Amino acid sequence: MTWFLTTVQQGLLFSATIFMVGCVAWRIVVAPGAAATLALDARSLAPLARSVVRWSRLSAVVVALAWAMRGVLQVVAFRDPFAPLWDDVSLLLFQTFWGTVWIGQGVVVVVLLATLWFGVDDTTGQDAPAFRVSPVWWGLVLLVVSLCATLALSGHAMGADSWRMAALTADGLHTLSAGIWIGTLSVILLGARSTPGSDRAPAIFGAQIQRFSPLAMVGVGTLLTMGAALSWTHLTTVSDLWATGYGRILSAKIGLVVLILGLGFRNWRQGVPVSDSAEGVESIRRRGSWEVGFAAAVILLTAILVHSTKP
Repeated sequence: MTWFLTTVQQGLLFSATIFMVGCVAWRIVVAPGAAATLALDARSLAPLARSVVRWSRLSAVVVALAWAMRGVLQVVAFRDPFAPLWDDVSLLLFQTFWGTVWIGQGVVVVVLLATLWFGVDDTTGQDAPAFRVSPVWWGLVLLVVSLCATLALSGHAMGADSWRMAALTADGLHTLSAGIWIGTLSVILLGARSTPGSDRAPAIFGAQIQRFSPLAMVGVGTLLTMGAALSWTHLTTVSDLWATGYGRILSAKIGLVVLILGLGFRNWRQGVPVSDSAEGVESIRRRGSWEVGFAAAVILLTAILVHSTKP
């Protein structure tokens, strides 16, 4: 039961973090670029901008719940039935590195929640057709980067025998780049489903895809580079990929990532050039939905790997 709950907790934490990164990346990069492309029609992005704020808040709540759940599960795993509960909790929180990271992550989550609820106006974009990025959103960039860093500090990268700082940096960038790619794509696809259709809908969707395309390339490149580096630190030999339980799960994850890359490449070659047409929108949405669906499976495998024993 503990294994199952830990997998669920990690899956929620990774999913919500990746989607939140996507929301911030959409507002920082995609929205201003799409608004410039749409020119006088830029105000048509306002309903989506308001939805992104709401989605960001929901993601932050899920992160907070996953953070609290992680603390409870760790106490259960650490619990000495012959010692007072508070003694165990105090020892775990204040005398272990895990506790320090967990408390730091909690601070980031609280500031994130406060910023999204009290610092961000959910009417953003309604009176700002240029979608200029406010200092609050730049502050959210720092917060999501900090959140990704705390995930790295509580993962396998922290146990690297050598080049630990490089492994931690790679782990944090790995999560961040997943959010930039899959998280932002999820925002765009969800926005296309939640925004009422109109004659301008293909143009609005296409403007976002055109701006997202180079951003996705950066995310994919970083994801692959950091993923390869992390795999090297987690394995002892190449044969671990098929000879150990950890390696077989990692191999399944790599296979799914390759499949997602294939779908993304096809979308880039065939969908992006016609993304402002009704046919282009439908094809991108269909293949993009498969990308996100397979990415969810990758997140599940990652959640299992996090608390699996390395070779």
